[in-house]
Amino acid sequence: MAPRGGYTVEGGSSITSMDLGHGSVESGESLQPEHRIVDEPSKDILDPEFYGIDTSSAHRCIHGMHPAKKVAFVYAATGRRFLGCPLSGDDMCHWFLWIDEPWGPVLSRSIKNLWDQTSRVADRAAMLETKKKEMEHAYLDLWTERSNMEIEHEQVVNGLKNRLVDNEIKMSRRLDFHIKLCVASISSAVTLASVLAYVLSTLT
Repeated sequence: MAPRGGYTVEGGSSITSMDLGHGSVESGESLQPEHRIVDEPSKDILDPEFYGIDTSSAHRCIHGMHPAKKVAFVYAATGRRFLGCPLSGDDMCHWFLWIDEPWGPVLSRSIKNLWDQTSRVADRAAMLETKKKEMEHAYLDLWTERSNMEIEHEQVVNGLKNRLVDNEIKMSRRLDFHIKLCVASISSAVTLASVLAYVLSTLT
């Protein structure tokens, strides 16, 4: 569809906003959110040669404000200049006006291929990041399991050491008891022998 009226660009051609779903819209008209333009440049990039507020433009956004000069940064429209709402974020309305004609088929296809390659690289990077996080979680789980096993091993070793010490103490006490018992028995036997010897000596 040929452009009608609107903003005059370098070379004398005039461009108008296009709503691919509802036909063309005269440039400068207020487009309500429910009439969101299909080919709206949702992202833009700073261009030092085309930026700032276009105070000389007769067009106004839905807010009635002078439009901002922007450069699209989205898929096949990347690099095309346009006028848009000067506000940002949720305050920005959906009015915009293309300044540049659509790129030729060769350039458009090349830009699309670059975006597709970038998207694939981003998907690959996201997948690798996900795998990295999964491996980090797995490593953390293994490290935790290893730490728990080391703690359990230390507890078992300490338990065995304590049991050995307890057994040594018990055996030492038993041995000491038996030694004392033997000494007492020997002492009693010696005393008894002495008494018997005395008795025998008195009888003779």
